[in-house]
Amino acid sequence: FQPIVRLEDRTVAGFEASPRWRHPRLGVLAPADFFTEAEAAGVMPDIGIFALEATARELAAWQKALEVTPPIFASINISSRQMIGHDLLADLRTALNRHHVLRGTLKLEMTESLVMENPEYTAQLLPRVRELGAGLALDDFGTGYSSLTYLKQFPLDALKIDRAFIRDVTDDPDDATIVVAIINLAHSLQLRVIAEGVEASEQLEFLRRHGCFYAQGRLFGDAMEADQLLAILASQAHGTAHHAALCVPAALRPAAG
Repeated sequence: FQPIVRLEDRTVAGFEASPRWRHPRLGVLAPADFFTEAEAAGVMPDIGIFALEATARELAAWQKALEVTPPIFASINISSRQMIGHDLLADLRTALNRHHVLRGTLKLEMTESLVMENPEYTAQLLPRVRELGAGLALDDFGTGYSSLTYLKQFPLDALKIDRAFIRDVTDDPDDATIVVAIINLAHSLQLRVIAEGVEASEQLEFLRRHGCFYAQGRLFGDAMEADQLLAILASQAHGTAHHAALCVPAALRPAAG
């Protein structure tokens, strides 16, 4: 679970969930290390079901333990096979019926390129996802050549700015222009905007200055296991500053003054 942070006060607003494989010889593998093989083996839908179930379970437990406003949210990526070649709606309905999370707080992330593979099908699917009580985020925004006509038709909650634009946002004027334009577009459409791949304090300050409210990346911590993230959330909810200092990466702590 990788923290998604509010830039206003650097508290954890939610998290993005992604599976890891505890390989008997190679140790813990990230998705990039095994997803290609999983796709080839045809098991991505099974991994997707597992990840959806596990994320809903953890989110429900955290919301029950920590009643905060606004509520904690979780996002999870949906693969092309899970979206198009599998019964995503049935899997989502099962997870939401089994684990009672607040409406809209379990968010499905779909890449811009995936959405634009079949925009007509997407336009029919996404309203049904929303009806079931899930939120929707468009991942890797800016890389998939979206039609703005479709963008305004999809019932989205958030746009996620691709890390490729964040990497050089303080050095490359073109990337800076693109990032500011995406932020302004999201605000105009009343969507949450989340910057991915934030690794430097200069990037954080640029995003904060231009009105980006949320970010994730190594500056705030890599993906962590559930008990680690729960410790951070608990310290925030109960205001235990000493405990927070032990758990929270330095970038998550509010700046002095």
